[in-house]
Amino acid sequence: MKIAVDASGEEPGHQVVIDGVLNSLEEVQRSEESFKVVLYGHEGQLRARLDELGYKNPNLNIVHAPDIITMDDRPREALELKQKSSIVMALQDLAAGVVSAFVSMGNTGAIVGGSRAFLGRTRWISKPALGVPLPRSNGMGFMLDAGATSDPKPNHLVQFAAMGSAFVETVYNVANPKVGLLNIGIEAHKGDELVRDVYKLLVRSPLNFIGNIEGGDLFNNKVDVIVTSGFVGNILLKFTESIPALVMERVNDPSVLTNLRDSMKHLDYGKWGGATLLGVERPVVIGHGRSKAAAVSRAVLWAHEMVKQNMTTVLRDVVFKVRRALWLSNPFSRGDSSEDIE
Repeated sequence: MKIAVDASGEEPGHQVVIDGVLNSLEEVQRSEESFKVVLYGHEGQLRARLDELGYKNPNLNIVHAPDIITMDDRPREALELKQKSSIVMALQDLAAGVVSAFVSMGNTGAIVGGSRAFLGRTRWISKPALGVPLPRSNGMGFMLDAGATSDPKPNHLVQFAAMGSAFVETVYNVANPKVGLLNIGIEAHKGDELVRDVYKLLVRSPLNFIGNIEGGDLFNNKVDVIVTSGFVGNILLKFTESIPALVMERVNDPSVLTNLRDSMKHLDYGKWGGATLLGVERPVVIGHGRSKAAAVSRAVLWAHEMVKQNMTTVLRDVVFKVRRALWLSNPFSRGDSSEDIE
């Protein structure tokens, strides 16, 4: 198994990426499993860093990718103009089967757009979604979409629910996961037209849909899967990431600060590595631009886990079953677009 890792750009920087990759390779060497890592970036910089560390290992290779897609680049233009960038070259190799998964801390829009263009969407899945883990008082929850599809249709959100349910059942070993739809109230008539239409579809689906949930339910044990649009999910994710720094800035008592720091560790994005892009034909993990080496390491190991679990096939099969059940429950209406019946 080969994991492609984006080691280009200033955020988080090739040194941090290399340190994280080496940590992941060391961790996996202590187990019975192994994989190789292929770094995509400026070969001179990467080799200089490895030489500085005195690291030589056949499980680590380099592909020279001189172009850099920055965080400020417009995704579509960057993908067209920067053909020798780490994102484009790695995704092309992933599509060709040269590598098994891709990890990047780079421009999210470019990664999502490039994944759709080069990898294609998984059959039966109309739009991709970014899934992120959310800590709860008991175990882990999973929220999607966190930014891949900002303006979804009702059938897309149903597919997100199916993907999230399959993911939680496979990775977190939660039988029959509880699915909740994020809304401004728990009543079925609440929310905008999109959310109300999604509610009606989820009620008819074979998923374990428990109804609407509110913002206050994100970190309790009410549901295992939280479904929302990429627009709302991305805002919510970034707000959640800001909570630890905001709280600790206002605490002056050292003893209280220590306890708070321990409690806030669960909200640290570095602990989870990154978001998983679901709905494309190969595993893609997108980390934070401000990631430290530990977060990079977790993202690489997470990508390895997605390949092991054959997650693409798992998602495809579950989404198909949900779509088929919905069609059988109302065979005269297959959805609101031709895309829904492909």
